[in-house]
Amino acid sequence: MIAKKDNKESMSELLQDIESLKLELIKAGSDRGLNDPGTLQISEQLDTYIVRYQRLAAQKSAL
Repeated sequence: MIAKKDNKESMSELLQDIESLKLELIKAGSDRGLNDPGTLQISEQLDTYIVRYQRLAAQKSAL
């Protein structure tokens, strides 16, 4: 039971982080361009968070 609760909290936190990074990425892309190293770094970080979220979602559905 505790693992499910932790997954929900983690998923909720990840969703918040993903939404925040999406906004940051849009702003960075608009201000600095899509090929800017900072923009690319944000994009890579966002990709990492999305993969983590997808893994948690897959674990949750397997339970």
